[in-house]
Amino acid sequence: MSFSGYPSFFLAHEVAHQWWGQAVGWKNYHEQWLSEGLAQYSRRPLCGARRGGGGLSGHRRADAALGDAALRRGPIYLGYRLGHLEREPRVFRALVYNKGAVVLHMLRRLVGDDAFFAGLRRFYHTWRFRKAGTDALQLAFEIEAGRSLSRFFDRWIHEAALPDVRFSSRTERTGGGEEVLLRFEQRTERLFDLPVTVTLQYRSGEEESVVVPVTERVTERRLPARGRLRRVSVNRDRMALADIDR
Repeated sequence: MSFSGYPSFFLAHEVAHQWWGQAVGWKNYHEQWLSEGLAQYSRRPLCGARRGGGGLSGHRRADAALGDAALRRGPIYLGYRLGHLEREPRVFRALVYNKGAVVLHMLRRLVGDDAFFAGLRRFYHTWRFRKAGTDALQLAFEIEAGRSLSRFFDRWIHEAALPDVRFSSRTERTGGGEEVLLRFEQRTERLFDLPVTVTLQYRSGEEESVVVPVTERVTERRLPARGRLRRVSVNRDRMALADIDR
């Protein structure tokens, strides 16, 4: 995959290293994703602002696509070692750079923008000019989100498996009109915290997207229908790292 048409992509990544990797270091090779994953994610606002929303979402899809082939090769936490042992730099890049960035975006969608960016600021100011670990980043986000994020970090940073999710939807009539019932069932033994985008496409041509936090064995969400539905799409933006069928 080539990004030759996006010189700002590389520039923004390297500029972001002034904060992630330089000001805040990483204490061992397990933690290199704190430098590369955060830099990979932090360049998105610059690229998106310069090229519009399409550039931003396009880079996100590229990250996911580049990482797909190596997602099951191991956890982010072992990305450096796996790339070195297999003499395969694409494995290292897919796990440490790209999967790390996509996981950060999933965390942002899970806790919300306010808690996410406050967590980044807390992490930076607490660990500036020192070497940090994943546990320090997790704690910063937990303080700002006001909740435990142990399961999220365990599954997405320290483990390699991906969630297997069954999705279904149906329209139901109510006293006030129609509702769309969304149902997610996690079929893996160990539960994940997974934000998934669902898009409602209406016959009028209008579209409505909502992010559903899938955190239980069965998660259901009801949405009021704004008109006659044509289609319900799940994970069309490919930002939920999961096997989702319907």
